[in-house]
Amino acid sequence: MKLTVRAITLMLFLLAAAATASADTVTLTLTSGGTDTMGGVYVGPYSFTGSAGSLSLICDDYNDEVWLNESWTANTSTLPSSPPLGPGLQFPTGTFAQYEQVAWLAQQIFSLGPANSSNGTQIGYMQFALWDIFTCGAGGLSSTTCASYLAGFGTNPAGISTWYNDALGSYSTGNYSNVTIYTPSCTAATPCPMGLPQEYIGITTPEPASMLLLGTGLLGLAGFRRRFSN
Repeated sequence: MKLTVRAITLMLFLLAAAATASADTVTLTLTSGGTDTMGGVYVGPYSFTGSAGSLSLICDDYNDEVWLNESWTANTSTLPSSPPLGPGLQFPTGTFAQYEQVAWLAQQIFSLGPANSSNGTQIGYMQFALWDIFTCGAGGLSSTTCASYLAGFGTNPAGISTWYNDALGSYSTGNYSNVTIYTPSCTAATPCPMGLPQEYIGITTPEPASMLLLGTGLLGLAGFRRRFSN
């Protein structure tokens, strides 16, 4: 009976993997930038609808733009537990460590609640620190020029720097298995009508259907083993 038990376990694993793989490409429509702004821009979390349902996401891309009610297709990917990164991310020159730093900051933002909460200022600092991981000029930390750029918008470089340094000091001990990256799938053959959208980061939980399937299978497996052990 050991061979049969292993076969059932393998089948359950493959079914769960198939459910996850089916969500590799999604459509996104931006419905809200939140209510908090800093430095003249919305700092999220940003609200979306689409083929994956309602989503609350964090932007990691300061250079590109999206517009309210704009829709596009995005490829989803997760952070592996070790390098290398998967192909096709918005910042192919970004390092594995940088994506983990971005993921760490995204987790901190979501832990503080919605954008219109009393933590809006801290969320703004974290969002700019996150942008600065990839983009000189967003958070004002990479050079004197960037600091001058930021000061021109009246944003507090010291508040941003605290979170930036926290990310650099804390990311290596984090767990990012719940992080999903939404990268625009625009190509020369299938361009996005309004230009390249931004890349976003989400914190995901297991799909209820997948958890039910796995739980039911494991209960059945336990009963199967009991019957053959009596």
